[in-house]
Amino acid sequence: MYPEFSIPAPIIFGNGAVSILGERVKDMGCKKVMLVCEKGVEDAGIVKKAAASLESAGVEYVIFNGVVADPPDSTVDEAGSIALREGVDCLVGVGGGSSMDTAKAASILMTNPGPVRNYITEVPSFVNTTTPLILVPTTAGTGSECTTVAIISLPDKNVKWGVFVNTSLAIIDPGLMASLPRSITAATGMDAFAHAAEAMTANGWNYHSNLFAEAAIKKISENLLICCEEPGNIEARGEMALAANWAGIAFNNPITHVAHAVADAFSVHFHTPHGHNCALALPETMALVAPALPGRMRTIAAAMGLALTGAETGEQLGKLVADGIRRLMRDTGIKSLAEMGYEREKVMSFVPDVLASHLSTNCPVKIDEKTAADLLAAVYDTY
Repeated sequence: MYPEFSIPAPIIFGNGAVSILGERVKDMGCKKVMLVCEKGVEDAGIVKKAAASLESAGVEYVIFNGVVADPPDSTVDEAGSIALREGVDCLVGVGGGSSMDTAKAASILMTNPGPVRNYITEVPSFVNTTTPLILVPTTAGTGSECTTVAIISLPDKNVKWGVFVNTSLAIIDPGLMASLPRSITAATGMDAFAHAAEAMTANGWNYHSNLFAEAAIKKISENLLICCEEPGNIEARGEMALAANWAGIAFNNPITHVAHAVADAFSVHFHTPHGHNCALALPETMALVAPALPGRMRTIAAAMGLALTGAETGEQLGKLVADGIRRLMRDTGIKSLAEMGYEREKVMSFVPDVLASHLSTNCPVKIDEKTAADLLAAVYDTY
């Protein structure tokens, strides 16, 4: 099997870049936009900047601010219904992963019959969407602006499944991220770390993704704590925005593996933030796969700036990387499951969820019942 690498859409990056949104929408021949966001993003004044650009270009717009974390299919159906009723011809997702995923999934309903759950499957499939879709991230985490996948919750099944769609443009403006609180900065930054590290260790690994992932890990290791402690540091915010984008590019083809399977289980049962969940699962996942991939683990360790002798075994490299990730988690304020009040017994009950996830099959170590149980136990016990 030959590895594949692709970037779904053009990317515009820079402080203040949101100001050209209206111009680019107009270039696409679109007349009316729906801005898709969370109420909190609108209240923070971020959507106003996007709207001002549209107004300047003479483009009409409506705002859908009903996005919620881990967006359910009902939210997507509502967004799609409003877009059709309003006669919009372009969708713009402004916000974190939830806003961008909602906009992505809603684009399906612009030219296909609903409900959207008809297209959301355990192993995502591709829907050839045609409505222009622009993504403007306001967190440095998901990298969703440069991936084709949308992850949507199906509450009645208690799962998070996905779908692949077309995207048209990503506009990354670090200035939109300066007001993020420490907890969101830390969680989203660790989400990006997980994307990069899992892309480098997945069965679908490829040379090009590896390059982006390695660079992303280096930037995250150098800048995440600075962003947490100096939220207005635009230079560090820019480095993290690049890192999250590069991590998104890195996992677009290889996709993630068992750390995200664990994180998704935490999401559907605990409803804790996705990035926080990824952080909790990542150290033990790296320790698990390191003996199978010592060369790649050495690259990850070097990108993190860890001291290496060159004689470390795969197992030793896994411990070094896992310990380094945990230090970054503690420094940035990521809380453990026990600190958050969750019981070990409940966590251990998620073994079936991990085994059922298609992401687990992308792990270089076979995930059977014992391995899944050992991994969940280690996640709970070691941090």
